[in-house]
Amino acid sequence: MSGAPSPVVSLPLFFKRVVGVNPAVHAGLRLDRSTGFGFAAAAQSVPLGLGEIEAAAQHYPVLFTSGPTPTPVALLGLREGSNLFVRPDGSWLPDAYVPAYVRAFPFIFLEDPASKALYVGMEPDAASLRPDAGQPLFEDGRPSAALNEAITFCSAYREGVVAAANFGRALQAAGVLQEEEATVNFTVGGSARIRGFKLARSEKLAEVDDATFLEWRRMGWVAAIYAHRFSAGRWGRLIELAALAPPAVTH
Repeated sequence: MSGAPSPVVSLPLFFKRVVGVNPAVHAGLRLDRSTGFGFAAAAQSVPLGLGEIEAAAQHYPVLFTSGPTPTPVALLGLREGSNLFVRPDGSWLPDAYVPAYVRAFPFIFLEDPASKALYVGMEPDAASLRPDAGQPLFEDGRPSAALNEAITFCSAYREGVVAAANFGRALQAAGVLQEEEATVNFTVGGSARIRGFKLARSEKLAEVDDATFLEWRRMGWVAAIYAHRFSAGRWGRLIELAALAPPAVTH
């Protein structure tokens, strides 16, 4: 894990800088998950891996990003910079699914643009990385069980994100995804407008030819499609949470 490439310019969500995990530099660091999820308090949405769409749809609206490569995300708030599921003490709202991207932090798998090789990166200034509490990252110069578990989790998540990107591209190519926007009016006053997302429309799904739909079933995508459609019912939960601390009016 030593000799990792330099940090990339475009940093992923939550990361202020990314460094390769290196026993020569980080031997004294420990991972303390009890520090909570305060780092995600300003995340209005987070990306989802394909395999977690069904779980996320139980708690959040699952949307697709705009652009040529739409990817599924969990919507966590009704205004930019607001995550309604992180409480003031940094804990996640009880009984709500915590997306894998959030659980993976402060680690991430990244691809070196030059060599295309993958390496394990981390946010060295994360609150969960500290010298005095938690599980060590290294033991006798080798990755500890805690670090190996984190690496395995990040690897599985990355595979899920790649699969989710393929899923989104297929829906886009079939003309199923449509650009949408939503205006939410709060009973206590004020409103929020959500733009820049896509939804799979039922009428467009009905137009998909049988061969394509059978291929989607073979790929295991059908359940994710209907979970995404089902997740529209989760907008009400966001509105309920926002009513406890109404967002400012946005335009």
